[in-house]
Amino acid sequence: MDDKEIVLSYKDVVLRVSDLNILKGPYYLNDQIIDFYFAYLSSSYNVDANDILLVPPSTSYWLANCQDQQSLVNDFVEPLKFSSKKLILFTVNDNEDPSAAERGTHWSLLVYDRSQNYFLHFDTLLGMHRYHALKLYKAVKGFMGTTSESSSKDGAKTVKMKAVGSAAVPFFKEVKTPQQTNGFDCGLYVMAISEVICRWHSCERNGNDGQWLSAVEREVNAYLETKMRGEVLKLIEDLRETMI
Repeated sequence: MDDKEIVLSYKDVVLRVSDLNILKGPYYLNDQIIDFYFAYLSSSYNVDANDILLVPPSTSYWLANCQDQQSLVNDFVEPLKFSSKKLILFTVNDNEDPSAAERGTHWSLLVYDRSQNYFLHFDTLLGMHRYHALKLYKAVKGFMGTTSESSSKDGAKTVKMKAVGSAAVPFFKEVKTPQQTNGFDCGLYVMAISEVICRWHSCERNGNDGQWLSAVEREVNAYLETKMRGEVLKLIEDLRETMI
């Protein structure tokens, strides 16, 4: 089969043969695979009803690297409705060149929890991604509050973000994260941790917002390196069959 041949169109994500070859491993996952899995989680766990947002990898990357503050708000922050979400999941990538796609070598996960007003960083190579996670955190930390709108003399609308309620600016915290045992499965951990968070908040929530952290620590471990690629490949095949 041609590497560019489309295997599955799911929501707004298109997967090709080349993406499945990456997923079969042992290779570092690309944006498309994580984007697909985030779209699947969003659909499966009805994240809109649970006020959870999974930010696509390409969007997370541009949030961290956009130099135009007003464009950042108008084009990214406002459409994503950060201020209405209880949990926001961002991917962190270490690509240093915004003009070159698929150049990163590591994925990690940054989670904003409104109940605690903090950002938690999950890094399966502890310390490796702190710089890049802080870069994203600094870019978005001021946008977790409500929005206001003002007009210039020519009538153009300008969107501004208010502070996060009466609370201080959210703080950043590195959290205990299962450590990968190889150099290419970081993306699997990002997907697995995201799945636990979505499932817990959608299905198992019992009023204690902090318990999802314990669920991640309890349920995500190096065993996923041996099974998760096959599970995602089967998921893709099952979705293909339902759409035939």
